[in-house]
Amino acid sequence: MKRGDVTQFFDINKICDFVFGNPNDRTNEVEIVENFTYDKETKSMIPNSREVKEVKVNDYTGQNTIRYDMVKMFMDILDSVEDMNALTLGQSLTINTMEAYGLIREAKDE
Repeated sequence: MKRGDVTQFFDINKICDFVFGNPNDRTNEVEIVENFTYDKETKSMIPNSREVKEVKVNDYTGQNTIRYDMVKMFMDILDSVEDMNALTLGQSLTINTMEAYGLIREAKDE
């Protein structure tokens, strides 16, 4: 993509990091199983045993899907640009957002 005198390109490594990068948080899943027995004398249920199981889960499939769809939508928006000097508000916001996150950058001779 050419913006003025500057040629820009998608930084695939940054895009992969953004899409598949996982936050440091871990989600917790707690399962509590209680067993009861029936007491004929009091005609009520009495707790017999209780088991608590806590599982730490790192499933970010939903987040990764949302991030993927967002980047895909950004690329589609940028693909629809016909004149870099006459951008719509959405196209300008998309370019600025992708530049801010390093998802697109200037091509420089190394």
